[in-house]
Amino acid sequence: MIRVICVRHGETEWNIAHRLQGRSAVDLAASGVAQARAAGRYVRGQHPTAGYVSPLSRTRATFDAFGLDFEPTERADLVEQSLGDWEGRKTAAVRDGDAERYRAWKRGEGAPPRGEPTDAVVERMTRAFCGIVRAAAELPATPSVDAEQDLRTVVLVSHGTATKALLEGLGLAERSQVISLTAGAISVVDVPLHDGPLSSSLPGGGAAVAGGAEAEAEIIRGLDDAQIRSRARLRMYNLSPEVLATAAGTAETSA
Repeated sequence: MIRVICVRHGETEWNIAHRLQGRSAVDLAASGVAQARAAGRYVRGQHPTAGYVSPLSRTRATFDAFGLDFEPTERADLVEQSLGDWEGRKTAAVRDGDAERYRAWKRGEGAPPRGEPTDAVVERMTRAFCGIVRAAAELPATPSVDAEQDLRTVVLVSHGTATKALLEGLGLAERSQVISLTAGAISVVDVPLHDGPLSSSLPGGGAAVAGGAEAEAEIIRGLDDAQIRSRARLRMYNLSPEVLATAAGTAETSA
């Protein structure tokens, strides 16, 4: 099975100021670095062997704070949606001054003026995800703290709107029905290699593949986009780094 850990970048100064940033080059705030470090506790515990970031520096800075021992691959198709004329403006000003278009955009319909069409974001993010899943055929499987067998695990650092578009493209979430991703939040997507249940205690269940690692790799290489979309399962949505930080602090106090 392939596991993709999707992380929204940490908080930026524009997030704090409630400014729409889209593809603008905005660095992490100190709070964003702290969020990324907290998220890193979860990421490291999943033992990923590959990572991907968007071309915007805030995703690379988030990845660097995880404390992993490998370099990520930059992919242009993981970039945030271009917000066109809205970039740099206060969210409240856009919401009040261009109310109808703003509401449609929040529902996942339409696009900001001179911005990237929403359906284009869904398409490119889904296509990128499918390519990342197939590339996992070349990765070793590593232990997981919450699965019965080793997994081929990767971490993907992108953006709030782009990640929600991905989950929509995989049929895992309807953007108008879920809350926005918080800064530094983790969402996890599992892609089993069969359509049956994941629990090995159920008939036809379990994630193991007969024939070992190479047989599994051949199956992964042969997956088409439709198969990946149909098999994708949302294991976790919007795990806040503040929750992870609190849990870590509680554990340290108990020790």
